Amino acid sequence: MATEMRSFYTPATSTHISSHGPAAVDELINKYSSTMATATSPSSTHAIGRAQRNIFQRAVDRVRLEYYRYEVTYGLYVMTPGEKLVANTFVIVFLALLLWATLVYFPALLYQKLSRLVWLLTGQSGEEMGAALGILDAHTASIQSFAPEKAAL
Repeated sequence: MATEMRSFYTPATSTHISSHGPAAVDELINKYSSTMATATSPSSTHAIGRAQRNIFQRAVDRVRLEYYRYEVTYGLYVMTPGEKLVANTFVIVFLALLLWATLVYFPALLYQKLSRLVWLLTGQSGEEMGAALGILDAHTASIQSFAPEKAAL
C-alpha cells in the first residue's frame, strides 16, 4: 500500500505536486519579494509611487522600518498594546537618563581623566599645566569637586 502525501496547497485530485501555489500566495510573493525587479517595469505602481515620494515620506518610512526591526528583534511584536507601552516606556526613560547623564556628567569626567593623563605624561598636575597654558580656568571648580581631598601638610 502506497500512501500519498498531499500538500496543503495542492488539490486532492492532483497526482503530482505543483510548483506553484494559489494566486494569493503568488501575489504576496510578488508584493513582498526583495528580489523582484521593479525598476524594469515602469508600469508598476510600486515603482512610480517610490519615485514620487519626497524626503519626509522616505524618512517616515525609514522610522517605521526601524521600529518594526526593533519590535521583531526584541519580541515586542507578540505583546499586547499595554505591554508594548510599558516596555517602550522603560526603553525611552533609560535612553533619556543616559543622554542626560552623558550631557551633564561626561564633560567634567572627561576633563578629570585628561588632567590625570597630563600628570602621567608630564609628571605635573593638570591644574599646573592648565594654569601655564591658561586653558583650565573655567573648569577648575568642576574638577576640584571630583578630586579627592589633599592631606594638609
